Amino acid sequence: MLAEFLEDTFGQETGDILTRLVLVVAIVAATWLVRQIVTAIIPALIRKLTSRTQITWDDQIVKVIRPPLRFLITVYGLWLSALALELPTEVQDTIDQIMRTLVVIGIYWAIYRAVEPAFKILFHVSRRTMRESAVPDLLDRKLSVALTQVAKGLVVLFAFATVLETWNYNVAGLIAGLGIAGAAVALSVKDTLANLFAYFVILADEPLNLGEYVVFDGVAGTVENIGFRSTRIRALDQSLVTVPNNTVMNANITNWSRLTKRRLNMTLGIEYKNSPDKVLSVVQGIRKMLENHELVQSDSVVVQFVEFNSSSLDIMIICFMDVPDWGDFQAAKQDINLRIMDILAERGVEVAFPTRTLFVNEVGVLEEEQAVFPPLEPEPTVGTATDSPVPSDAAN
Repeated sequence: MLAEFLEDTFGQETGDILTRLVLVVAIVAATWLVRQIVTAIIPALIRKLTSRTQITWDDQIVKVIRPPLRFLITVYGLWLSALALELPTEVQDTIDQIMRTLVVIGIYWAIYRAVEPAFKILFHVSRRTMRESAVPDLLDRKLSVALTQVAKGLVVLFAFATVLETWNYNVAGLIAGLGIAGAAVALSVKDTLANLFAYFVILADEPLNLGEYVVFDGVAGTVENIGFRSTRIRALDQSLVTVPNNTVMNANITNWSRLTKRRLNMTLGIEYKNSPDKVLSVVQGIRKMLENHELVQSDSVVVQFVEFNSSSLDIMIICFMDVPDWGDFQAAKQDINLRIMDILAERGVEVAFPTRTLFVNEVGVLEEEQAVFPPLEPEPTVGTATDSPVPSDAAN
């Protein structure tokens, strides 16, 4: 009826143009109205549905879907407006391609925004279903961040491939064409890929965590950061050591922060002059003291007289102590050493120190007698040829 009225009033051609413009305005107005209605209804519907369940993430769900949903409604409104204008076929085909691309982008935008809260919900639910989980909260956070980043990257790649398919590009051929170049690139970045793979292995296997003191391959210090490529460790001299994740993954790591107890292993040497009764009394006194110590596991105490050393009688002292912290362990050792000194003082026993005994025998001094030798006879002198009675010719 509107079209006929406009055509009768302004002519067929002008009326047709005005009809299209009015229709476009009506579609734009309807699009705006639908956006407002959907934006108001969808959150209320989600909250109503989640109120019947134990899900408490309704606000995050609404926050995720609202912008992409408004975007898609706007795209479809503009698409319908373009169809209402009845543009030439070539122009309409181009607009259709653009609109399909925008729809794909809107859908993948919603998926991209949903990745992070989805992983948060997943880890939260898994944590609640496992009362005694072996996975610590720190590992949960690190795995959540890592998997979220990987998932977002995959969403972007799939979105890019879908857009190419929308524009009639052969994605399979493109991937095959990039295969050779990709192999060359992979060889050049193989160390980076190895470190990236090692990053996920470290997160899964968890040989170390942030704040822990570790020792491996000549590196000793506190873990400050675990990144995609490397792990940073703060050494005792406060220098920062950066180690590739691949090295960390293949190393034999000693994690001192995960000790539940520490082993005390010492040898006490006392002097040789002590009698067997004194030695036995010292052994029994130390053993009783350790068994009654508040930080020592009484069933792990071993105190025995074990060896005749070169300058001492050695007593072996071994036990486990419930002090994983290094500083507390040193303080406990000091307390035990002081108690051992009291035990030795009560029994009049002294700690031996390296000594050497030298035995000297008394030997009489022999008087030296001077030997009497006969006097040397002088050697006969050799006469000359003139003094000899032998004739000259015979001497010659």
